Amino acid sequence: MLEICRSSSSAHDDRDTTELFWVHHQPFLLSCGYKLRPRYDPSWVLPPGEELTEDRLILLTSAVIDAVRVQDNLKVAIKRVSTTTSEIAIGMHLSSSAMSSDPRNHSVAILEILYLPGDGSTAFIVMPMLHGFHRLPFRRFGEFAEAVQQFLEGLEFMHEHNIVHRDACLYNMMMDASKAIPRGFHFASGLSHDGLNFGLHWHDRWLVRPVQYYFIDFGLSHQYPRGLKNILDAGIFGQDRTVPEMSTTVPYDPFMADVYQLGNVFMEIISKYEGLEGFLELATVMTSKNPQDRPTAAEALLMFECIVSPLKLEDLERRVWPKKLWPEERYEVEHLGAKHLIQ
Repeated sequence: MLEICRSSSSAHDDRDTTELFWVHHQPFLLSCGYKLRPRYDPSWVLPPGEELTEDRLILLTSAVIDAVRVQDNLKVAIKRVSTTTSEIAIGMHLSSSAMSSDPRNHSVAILEILYLPGDGSTAFIVMPMLHGFHRLPFRRFGEFAEAVQQFLEGLEFMHEHNIVHRDACLYNMMMDASKAIPRGFHFASGLSHDGLNFGLHWHDRWLVRPVQYYFIDFGLSHQYPRGLKNILDAGIFGQDRTVPEMSTTVPYDPFMADVYQLGNVFMEIISKYEGLEGFLELATVMTSKNPQDRPTAAEALLMFECIVSPLKLEDLERRVWPKKLWPEERYEVEHLGAKHLIQ
């Protein structure tokens, strides 16, 4: 069927094979109540000319597409997954009412699982459409503190239930941007409202707090039997390939690898800002070369609490600045009210 779609499109269709997968399944998704962008309608034709239109915006990754839930116009992300992995089981378990009732659970909510008729190997996970947690600039010390706290809570919660994420890395860490970007953002271009015009009208996280942060993507995750201790396992590499002990053949502690990966994300953000040095010690110990020198997720959360508990409101409100900002740009922000995304 995909080959038929490809051969019938020719010069009037610039969609590649991965996009044609979504074109092929657009009617099924629509029948389930989820509407894709016009580009993925089987009857779509490439607009004439070279003008950039939304129809020309392609997917950032072949496995995930944006859609609108017809019943309430909620923007969602739909991920294609293999039914042979534990991603569905772990995601649904973390989204269960019992697990969701714990405020430390910062795993993305699974809205629905759609199973393809006649295809037992593929399913679709429907989730709220979220924004990369690092995409909007941090402007206050307390903004980053809020994110650090929630991600540490989320990791502690998973580990408490013997779940390892195995890819607790930058692009799997998201935020609910509905309050920070009330006009919304485009799935294909997170720094644009419509995907065509660069720039966002956004609010400081501090002004709309609390902001909710979430882990996504449990494709590499694993849940071990309840009560099992001293776990050693080999694993597949995720985004972060710098974990010293990571191996696909030599067993290691996967919980400590999670701590390293999350600490490395914190380290990356800290290194790009002036004013976040207060979290450097935490990030440093989380990324210790020797896994035995790292804190557990629960211990890292206690370290975080020791850092922030003595702080006053003015400490949390203290301005932080991207190091890449030129002095004249910082002056424009600080004294002239300029507000660009790089701030």
